[in-house]
Amino acid sequence: MRVVQTTNKKLVFGILLSALVVGVMLTIGQVPLAVSQPVTIPAKAVKGPIPMDGANPVWESVPGVIVPLSGQLITTPMHPNISVKSMFVKAMSNGKELGLRVEWSDQTKNDTAIGPQDFRDQAAIMFPVNTAGAPPFQCMGQSGGTTNIWRWNAEWQKDLGKDSAGMWDVDDQYPGIFWDYYFEEPAGGVTYPDRIGRSLGPFNSGIWSGNIMSDPTLRVSSVEDLNANGFSTLTTQAHQDVIGNGVWEPSGSVKGGGYTGPTWRVVIKRSLETGDANDTQFKAGMSVPIAFAVWDGNNIERNGMKALSTWFTLKLP
Repeated sequence: MRVVQTTNKKLVFGILLSALVVGVMLTIGQVPLAVSQPVTIPAKAVKGPIPMDGANPVWESVPGVIVPLSGQLITTPMHPNISVKSMFVKAMSNGKELGLRVEWSDQTKNDTAIGPQDFRDQAAIMFPVNTAGAPPFQCMGQSGGTTNIWRWNAEWQKDLGKDSAGMWDVDDQYPGIFWDYYFEEPAGGVTYPDRIGRSLGPFNSGIWSGNIMSDPTLRVSSVEDLNANGFSTLTTQAHQDVIGNGVWEPSGSVKGGGYTGPTWRVVIKRSLETGDANDTQFKAGMSVPIAFAVWDGNNIERNGMKALSTWFTLKLP
């Protein structure tokens, strides 16, 4: 190898200054250097239940990996100007369940889509259903390459425990709202479980069609268990096997965390094996492709307008 030397101090200074400027720009823009991180996410073996609280001390000793994200620019609707440039991911398994904690910087908490101007924060984890061979296309798979997607939804998180309705409704968002008399509405008002009045079929076709987005009783947590075979094929599974819990921290940080300041911290977990042919099945010691996506509601991100990663490898203990 030939080594080239120079005594031109101005040239050397210029090169160093350029490198410094690039580094500062990447830091300010929160653009992680992909080459500085491993492509494998190790899941730590733990004993006992996997805590659903992302601030639980059990998560502190679990190794984390920064996952770089970029805008989705393959199909419409595209959104190159994403606001979330990276996620910090941790994984653990107790031999029965797999748990992942994902966190990312987010200056605003967007947990409702009631108003036409509102968009919710979301995050998703994707696996191939068939873990043998090469992984499918990283953008939701392709025909013959089915993916299993676990999508956490900040609005669903808000809905948990929300009075008898189990969901944040229009009159919660706009307390001063007034509506006319509804057909068959009882004098004492309406209750969601009865599905009368405002919730009657003619007034809420989403509920009566069995749409999980409209009917919170179909949900098991703030995470939706889905499948996809490419763009525009996202389908809710008939059986929901994944649970999750997300908390937006307005300031500070936790031990073993990846960010300081306003941060979403979401824990998602599922049994290693479910018996559902639509689910990815996990076994001890296996390696499986894994990918991530984030939507920042404040940046009007929804559908294909999102930040996403390439395939990483999740290594189970």
